Amino acid sequence: MRIILKGLHGFKIYPENKEYVEKKFRKFEKMVKEPAIMEFAFDHTKRTRGSLSKRVHLTFTMAGLKKPEHLEELSEHFPETIDGIYERFEKFLRRYHEKEKEHRKRK
Repeated sequence: MRIILKGLHGFKIYPENKEYVEKKFRKFEKMVKEPAIMEFAFDHTKRTRGSLSKRVHLTFTMAGLKKPEHLEELSEHFPETIDGIYERFEKFLRRYHEKEKEHRKRK
C-alpha cells in the first residue's frame, strides 16, 4: 500500500503529522487489496467559523473498487483531523468487507 502525503496551496506538512498518518494507516495494510493508494492532502484554511481550520482530504483507490473513495475532515488541530479521517475510513473499509462477504455468499 502506498501512502502519499502532500500540502495544498504551498502548505508544508510537519514531520510529526507525516509519522502520525503513517503509524495510524499502516494498520490497514493487511485489509486492502493491492495495488492500493492512499493520497492525503493537507490544507490550512483561515476563513472558517469556530477556528476549524485544519483540513485533510483522503482519496483512496484499491483493486476491486469501481471508483475512488473520497473523505474529508475538518477540525481545529491536525491530529484530531487525522483521527476523524481514520474513523471514517475504518467504517468505509468495514462496510466494503461486509458487502464482499454478502456478494461471495450469493455466488
